Amino acid sequence: MGILVRAEFVVRDGVEQEFAAAVRALLGRVAEEAGTLRYDWFRGPGYVVALEEYADSAAVLAHQEHVGDVLAQVFELAELTVLQVHGEVSPELRELLDSMPMAEVFPPLG
Repeated sequence: MGILVRAEFVVRDGVEQEFAAAVRALLGRVAEEAGTLRYDWFRGPGYVVALEEYADSAAVLAHQEHVGDVLAQVFELAELTVLQVHGEVSPELRELLDSMPMAEVFPPLG
């Protein structure tokens, strides 16, 4: 089963263009990731939403490793307020998510 992620960011005042540039850099890098099946960003009223889909937990962890430097920029420019992870997560991914207070994991029902 794959992993679906929904993340919400509130962009800090005055850095919208820098944030958009960082997202474009992420999109370019993510295109190189075989295990990333979807990676889309959307503007909401006062926040930005990222919708992500990965083949499995290993693909999520590989993504974090691959784009970590650009994600660090994103986290400087915006506050991550919501992180919802849907699917069966590995112990390694669970450990990473447990370090993020806003992260919620939704395991499959069946």
